[in-house]
Amino acid sequence: MAAIGVDFVTLHDWAARFGAKGEYVNQKIIELQAQTNRILDVLPFKQCNDGTQEVALMRAELPQVAWRLINRGVKPTKSKSKQVSFTCGGMEALAKVDEKLLQINGNDNNWRLSENVAQQEAMNQEMAATFFYGDEKATPAKFTGLSAYYYSKQDQEPIWADQIIDAGGTGNALTSLWLVGLGYDTVYGIFPKGTSAGFKYRDNGRVKMYDADGGEFYGYESQYNWDMGLAVRDPRYVVRVANIDTTALTTNDADAFIENMIKAYNQIENPDKVKLAIFANRKVQTYLDIIASKKSNVRLTIDEYGGKKITHFWGVPVLRCDAILNTESQLV
Repeated sequence: MAAIGVDFVTLHDWAARFGAKGEYVNQKIIELQAQTNRILDVLPFKQCNDGTQEVALMRAELPQVAWRLINRGVKPTKSKSKQVSFTCGGMEALAKVDEKLLQINGNDNNWRLSENVAQQEAMNQEMAATFFYGDEKATPAKFTGLSAYYYSKQDQEPIWADQIIDAGGTGNALTSLWLVGLGYDTVYGIFPKGTSAGFKYRDNGRVKMYDADGGEFYGYESQYNWDMGLAVRDPRYVVRVANIDTTALTTNDADAFIENMIKAYNQIENPDKVKLAIFANRKVQTYLDIIASKKSNVRLTIDEYGGKKITHFWGVPVLRCDAILNTESQLV
């Protein structure tokens, strides 16, 4: 099990900090976002070091070293690294509540915030989808997600390609399982400098609203903004098990599936350096839960995590994220 001594701040922790300072609206909004997104349970966050972007060194490979004899020198070397920038994307949602409903509920702002769950959930789902499939080259308003970094076994540098394990599926009814080593020098979330963990809430007050037939009434409008990004500083701490055929997940193939998970774990450069998490969608999670329930299984366990019993692989929690598609095309 990894992450001994690892200390980082998740959005839950940021929410607690705002609560301690009396910023209860920010605390409530962040808590509502984090309730239904397992990524936010484990992803460490920090504010950007350069406005709305994080500038960091990404290591390509380690430097060479040499044995030294007495009175003999060694040639100086340096690690191969490059400076990269990770940028934030921004989402916005507007929520409106009929003023009569607000009056019936005592003009309670907490009720008003919790009533906007549809907007909160929509932002959560979009954030999770971007975490895996975002590509700012294709959609500049978004941040770049994991799939845009780990996309080919043949057509990208080995430091990325080596972190992809081919599960053998073909066609376009495929999915991926992700093993991620989280930490501030490996993989972490970012938000713009000087913001409330990337969140901004604005009460736009009493506004005119319209029903489906064009009838007018009044309500109150809330504006939500969420700016965040993803920094992948060390490619060796993410592994993608790709080309998992969702139509062929049977317990007869359990050994092959577990072997790929073992390969993924051992592909992480130093598991003890980071906090590990496995992300899989509902179909893969259910498959692993079934394997874990069988007496013959020795690698998967059902342990406590966040107050619930969930499946773990070698001590690493399997966290469900339904943003991971079952319709991925074959990765080659």
